[in-house]
Amino acid sequence: MRLPDELQSAIDQIVKKTSSKALAKSREELTQDYREGKVSSFDVEAKRLVYLAARMPATFAAVHKVLQNVPFPIEHLLDLGAGPGTASWAAVDLFPSLKKITLIERSSEAIALGKELARFSPSEVFQNAEWIQRSLPGLIPRADAAILSYVVNEMGNFEMLIKQCWEAVDMLIVIEPGTPKGAGHIRKVRQQLIDLGAYVVAPCPHSLACPSDWCHFSARIERTRLHRQIKGGSLGHEDEKFSYFIAAKKEAPLYSNRIIRHPMKNSGHVRLTLCTQSGKLEEKTITRSDKESYRKARDAEWGDPI
Repeated sequence: MRLPDELQSAIDQIVKKTSSKALAKSREELTQDYREGKVSSFDVEAKRLVYLAARMPATFAAVHKVLQNVPFPIEHLLDLGAGPGTASWAAVDLFPSLKKITLIERSSEAIALGKELARFSPSEVFQNAEWIQRSLPGLIPRADAAILSYVVNEMGNFEMLIKQCWEAVDMLIVIEPGTPKGAGHIRKVRQQLIDLGAYVVAPCPHSLACPSDWCHFSARIERTRLHRQIKGGSLGHEDEKFSYFIAAKKEAPLYSNRIIRHPMKNSGHVRLTLCTQSGKLEEKTITRSDKESYRKARDAEWGDPI
């Protein structure tokens, strides 16, 4: 996938005055911050700009792919720890039902940047969104749904935040880096929400104990020329690994299985690693003789329900 044209145009205009060499240096520092789970720094201009050019596209792709699993319409969305509004851009692209967006972010610099980007959005709802400067955890407004995107990994104790969110919203969407550490955080969030009485929405086809010690998925985003220069890579795309969990206060229909590894597509058969409704991981081989299932398996991707 690629960024919405309006967002890409906004990023290009904002970062065009900074050299790609300077951005590449700041990108290395920002990447190290993410790997170490440090709080993202938006008070340094170079890091803000490199986030736009090199991190925002990948984060957008991950959030966009997660939000495709949301089964209910959303009218009021909370974007918590919003940064410059990356998750809200993805939500606006997917949910025409949105009537209000509230973004909570501790950094005044990130808020200013987010407001500047939102001016380019075709959505009046986003252009008129409410931005609140506040640290998390804290007072959480009432809303239909909340997104915590790449936030939990920056907090030492996130249980209070999850509890506060769950008391305020009907659906909670939590997304973390697809590292073993990020997946571990999602496992803890998942169990806490289930203990609080939440219904599982995705990705799990069950509410039993998680059978995987590293449940994660991948989203692909096209790279611009500037993106390639900053990353120092030649590929025209980037794969962002992520882990996630969606919980709701009302029951949603669950799929029988979820593909949790890259499908192995061979001549005449497809081998799938599945998380199943039984709460176990299963390896399943689908052959060409089962025409309909084989066709679906050939078209299936990592992370798809099946």
